[in-house]
Amino acid sequence: MIPEWNAEGLLPPINELNPVDLNRSPYETDLVQLIQRFSTSAERCLILRGYLAHRAELHLMGMDTGFQWLNGSFSENIELIEHRPPGDVDVVTFTHRGDDFFDALTEEQIRLLGDTEWIKERFKVDFYVQSLQDDPEILVSMSAYWYSMWSHRRSRQWKGFLKLDLAPHQDADALALLEARQQELAHEQE
Repeated sequence: MIPEWNAEGLLPPINELNPVDLNRSPYETDLVQLIQRFSTSAERCLILRGYLAHRAELHLMGMDTGFQWLNGSFSENIELIEHRPPGDVDVVTFTHRGDDFFDALTEEQIRLLGDTEWIKERFKVDFYVQSLQDDPEILVSMSAYWYSMWSHRRSRQWKGFLKLDLAPHQDADALALLEARQQELAHEQE
């Protein structure tokens, strides 16, 4: 479940009523909840559409097991905090695919995983990938890196972020929900 914004306009990093509870960041959620919670503006809907399109590309290449961490200004009430819409969503994909998978990728598939500027421009996703088959010390080190990077804003405020399953079982429902929400927003602006 995605918690409400705290007084600072952020997802709380922990359950403030029970700070030692396991219900803490990264908050496990699903695509439908993500769309319901964050499709609040035309800009956010465009980012969500790009995110879903990029996920679809990952699924087409066979990267469909694992999970994703989502963060950045997208997971903040940035409209309140900085009086602007988010520009993209930050995503780290933790995949069960290993070296054999990565070594067999085509040039276009490599671009979908590693050309961060192109991915950001085309999909509005600031994208990174981490194999869950890496050496355990590397995996722990990289997980600690991402957690420490994402658990704070640049202003050093603590904040939370989200975790979503990478499997495609909800993607079609999420896209349909997003399209309906975009139509609602368009009618509201008329």
